[in-house]
Amino acid sequence: MGANADVLREILLPRLEGVKKSGGSFMARCPAHDDSTASLSITEGKTHPIVLNCKAGCETADVLAKIGLTVDDLCKPQDGEAQSRGEWTPCGEAVAIYDYADENGKLLYQVCRTAKKDFPLRVPDATRKTGWRWSLGDTRRVLYRLPKLAEAIKSGGIIYIVEGEKDVQSVERAGAVGTCNMGGAGGGWREEYSESLRDAIVVIIADKDKGGQQHARNIMASLKGVAAAVEINEAAGDHKDVTDHLNAGLTLADLEVTRQEDDYEPDLAPDLYEFLAIVDPPSDWVIPELLERGDRLIWTGFEGQGKSVVIRQIAVCAAAGTHPFTREPIGPQRVLFIDCENPDRKSRRHFRKLEAIARANGFPVPAGALRILQKPAGIDLTRDEDAAWLLERVTAHRPDLLVCGPFYRLHAADTNDEKAARIVVSALDAARIKADCALITEAHAGHGDGANRSVRPTGSSLLMRWPEFGYGIKPLGEADENHRHRHVAVLPWRGPREERHWPRELIWGTHELDWPWKPADGLNLPPL
Repeated sequence: MGANADVLREILLPRLEGVKKSGGSFMARCPAHDDSTASLSITEGKTHPIVLNCKAGCETADVLAKIGLTVDDLCKPQDGEAQSRGEWTPCGEAVAIYDYADENGKLLYQVCRTAKKDFPLRVPDATRKTGWRWSLGDTRRVLYRLPKLAEAIKSGGIIYIVEGEKDVQSVERAGAVGTCNMGGAGGGWREEYSESLRDAIVVIIADKDKGGQQHARNIMASLKGVAAAVEINEAAGDHKDVTDHLNAGLTLADLEVTRQEDDYEPDLAPDLYEFLAIVDPPSDWVIPELLERGDRLIWTGFEGQGKSVVIRQIAVCAAAGTHPFTREPIGPQRVLFIDCENPDRKSRRHFRKLEAIARANGFPVPAGALRILQKPAGIDLTRDEDAAWLLERVTAHRPDLLVCGPFYRLHAADTNDEKAARIVVSALDAARIKADCALITEAHAGHGDGANRSVRPTGSSLLMRWPEFGYGIKPLGEADENHRHRHVAVLPWRGPREERHWPRELIWGTHELDWPWKPADGLNLPPL
């Protein structure tokens, strides 16, 4: 958006309410009148830096006066420390200059930012004609805003570590203390930076990309045993970084926690009498008589016979607060659905239909109850980075039910590789335990052929031993003209460790507003 983007994003937008991006401009609630519809348009102009247009007819001067600004304020150069905008650098004119000083405020070096987002560095050097040397050499590297950190640590305030200097300034406008290392995620974190934060209370705000999330984890690891407390946060919703988050009218308190320090204290195991003295709580059902908190279920079936539909139906029903087979109210559950196989468009088509059925049956899905993450390329939980990503997602979303799969898209190894399978189930268990949730994953069935084909999962034999429950659907009767079976048996291939009331058979719903799968013969209830 050019040089005016600093004034727009850093000065004007944070003072407005209800800010939303709309194409190449923004909409917000007009502060000059009682506005509930976000009628103020904000765009970057050609003859004026920023153009405000209130659809209710409010004058620009009146709008700005309500938020403590004038038209002149919009024309002033901004960017905090960029007192010398337009200064020459080897990479083009600087649009911002950031001072890095030692604990006493003595300038050590400056980071210059150009319009093309190059960041040349310069060090004060009286021997040079220009007064600057364009290389750091052995100059001491420090954290941005270092002089402010000691005071914040002493007073017990929170220090927010972000990815760049502009984000630090956004945090400061929100009334907090921020810092970053030179170069952000690409600059690397040094051990001496951690020492500057000894005994500090630290919140690391990760940008929502692989580099930003890994950078945050590296900082957290470096601060272990140094800082008094550390956690990783991310911007809420679809906002990619803390500046977007704050410009949208959110606060630092609205950030989402994705990782916290593990507070582990070694302890001796209880003896027999301590163990037996504990009174177990009643079953904590996610879906009554089907899934208890902590359960692991692998659901299998043959290709193209609707096994994925069953899982989506369970997810939508749990979020809507209705039992997927009895239709009884159960209370809405938080569901996180991570689809590692289907493209976005296909998933939207399926979930749109299920949402309409839930609403038509009197159980609309509450906003925020079902969160869907699309990973059609799959994730590889044998990699530390992807396993950490999963753990951070469940920490942020705190689901009662986690659906993640299918299993073969959770790693890149051979499906029969037991070592890879062990790493994957370990990562899934870590996520399940962190969220204290029930877990469903899907697997393909493929043993045998024809009538003798088994619903046991293909791949490592570990899948037969790991879950508490394993069920699969197997066609009954003849297929229809589309080669799909509308009547299936529900077969347990993993003997239940505890009694559960899953249906014995399912039939395909015939009405547009029927749930796709309905019990054909009631539930598998114990005999009277």
